[in-house]
Amino acid sequence: MNVLITGGTGFLGGYLVRLLASQFEVVYLLSRQGELAKFSDLKNIIYLKGDITNLEVIALEGEERKRLLDDIDVVVHAAALYDLSATYTACFLQNVVGTQNILHLIGAMKNLKSFYYISTIAVGDTDTFFLDENVLPKRTSFKDSYSETKYLAEQIVRENVNTKYVTRIIRPAIIIGDSQTGEMPKIDGPYFFLRAFEKYSKALKYVPIAPLSYNPRAKLPIIPVDHCAQLIAHLIEREKFSLEVKTYHLVSSELPTLQEFLNDLNEKFGLKTYYLPVKENPIHNSLLKILGIPEEVLPFMFSRLSYDKTSTLEDLPEINKSTYGTFKHILFGKS
Repeated sequence: MNVLITGGTGFLGGYLVRLLASQFEVVYLLSRQGELAKFSDLKNIIYLKGDITNLEVIALEGEERKRLLDDIDVVVHAAALYDLSATYTACFLQNVVGTQNILHLIGAMKNLKSFYYISTIAVGDTDTFFLDENVLPKRTSFKDSYSETKYLAEQIVRENVNTKYVTRIIRPAIIIGDSQTGEMPKIDGPYFFLRAFEKYSKALKYVPIAPLSYNPRAKLPIIPVDHCAQLIAHLIEREKFSLEVKTYHLVSSELPTLQEFLNDLNEKFGLKTYYLPVKENPIHNSLLKILGIPEEVLPFMFSRLSYDKTSTLEDLPEINKSTYGTFKHILFGKS
C-alpha cells in the first residue's frame, strides 16, 4: 500500500510522515521545496514536486502522471495555511482552492481506497454549546479567515463524497507542542499566554486583582502534536472501509478550564493574582492586544462548546489517555 500526503513539511505533517513511513511501502510527499534533510533517514519517501494551489497539483504529465496516480492507495490532505494574521485571499487560495484541487486530483486515482481530510474544530461556532462529529454546523459569521476558509473546505469535501473510496474528516483541537519534548515551532494558542506572563510576571506580582475578558468555565481545546499524529496514524491503520463518511474530534480528554489554566500560569510564575472575569468589551480587548494575545483567540476565551466524540471513542479509545494532567508539566516547562 502506498500513501500520498500533503502538508508533510508542516508541524503535524512532519510527525505524520514518520509514522506513515512505518505503515506504508511508499510515502509520496508533495513538496514545493524538493527533498528535505529532516527526512533523510527515511528510505521509502518519494518526493513529488507540486503545489496544491495549482489545478494539476503534481508537476507530471502523460503516462508518468497516470502511473503515479494509479499507484496511490491512500491520500492524507494535511496541507493548510494556518496563520491568524494571513489575509482572507491567502487563506482561501491555500485552504479552499487547494482542497478543491486535491479532490480533482484524487478523482483520477483508479485504485484509491481512502481519503483523510485534516479539518479543524475551528469549524464549530464557539457561541453554541455542542459540535456534532457528523454535522457541519450552519454558520454565517466567522472571527478569522482561517476558520472561515477551513469551514468552506470541509463543506466542499462533504459535498464531493465519492462512493469509490472511503472519506474520513479529522478535526484536531488547537495543536500544542510535543508531549515528551515540548517542541513547538511557533507561538500559538496557550503559548500566547505563556509569552505574555513571562514578559509581565514581575509587574503582575504587584497586582492582586486583574480584570480579564474570559469565561472561567470555558475549556481550552488542545492536543499535543505527537498525540494527534499517533491517533491519525492509528485511524488509517485500522480502517474498516465503511463508505459512510465519519468525522473525528481529536481533542484531549479532561481539558482544563481557563480558570485552571490561569491558576497553572500563576504557579509557574510564582504569582497570586486573581483574574476577575469580565465580559468581552473594547477596553479589555485592547489590553489583551497589548499583552500580545491576538483577538482571534478571544472566541476560545468565552467558548461554551463541548465536542462530540462518539466515533472518536469508538475507533480511537486511546484518546482517553491524552489528558491535560499527563502533559501540562511539559507545556509549562516543568521537570
